[in-house]
Amino acid sequence: MKHSLKKRYHAMLAILFLIIILQFVAVLYSISGARDIMRMASDIQSILLIFLFALFIYLVIIYNYLPFKLKRSIDRVRELVEEISEGNYHLDIESSLLGQDEDFTELIYALQKMLDILRRFDSAKSEKIYEHHQRIGQLIDLLPMDVIIAGISGDLVYLNDKFRLRYPAIDDGMNLNELFFKDKYNTQIFDTLQDALRLGNNIYDEVLVDEEGKQQVLIKGSIVRNTKGNASGAVFTLEYSGEKN
Repeated sequence: MKHSLKKRYHAMLAILFLIIILQFVAVLYSISGARDIMRMASDIQSILLIFLFALFIYLVIIYNYLPFKLKRSIDRVRELVEEISEGNYHLDIESSLLGQDEDFTELIYALQKMLDILRRFDSAKSEKIYEHHQRIGQLIDLLPMDVIIAGISGDLVYLNDKFRLRYPAIDDGMNLNELFFKDKYNTQIFDTLQDALRLGNNIYDEVLVDEEGKQQVLIKGSIVRNTKGNASGAVFTLEYSGEKN
């Protein structure tokens, strides 16, 4: 682990103070050992020029080095925060510590602790969502009617067991627009569902009867909307009657 920027700043100030002291000592030594005033003046002038050049170079280094180190450390921390804000909770924190100053390693360790908490929370949330999804799926499977959950484009998101038994050829991931039936009755049923999705309208107790009048289906549908009020899908129930199981 490297020293903090504060310690480096203090060390650089100490070196600057040491250069000034050396300059002062060199001038005193030149004065005390002088035998000729002209020679002394020339020596003092040389000493001042040498130390002035050294101080200039050193101040340029200080002026550029500290801001560079500070900006590099801040940029790395900002990159970590941006990745976390985008949902990336699996960062290589250890590699981020390489070359970092002591002050920023403490901040990065704090980010690591926050990531650990977020990962535990995210894992717990995923477990709860999965359990909740299982409960809803099991509840839908227990319903006595056929249930279809579809996206706004017609993609079939979920089909309960009763629907799967009635239509074994239809599965999740298929699209309502791609379903074709030989009989007019089933075609009319699924056309009704497609129209509801296309128009964004609910279906209130619509009854469809086959041509022979031997069976009928009661269709109900509710459009699902997002927070902006736009339709994002629908839930349909099909309750058949008057047919042989």
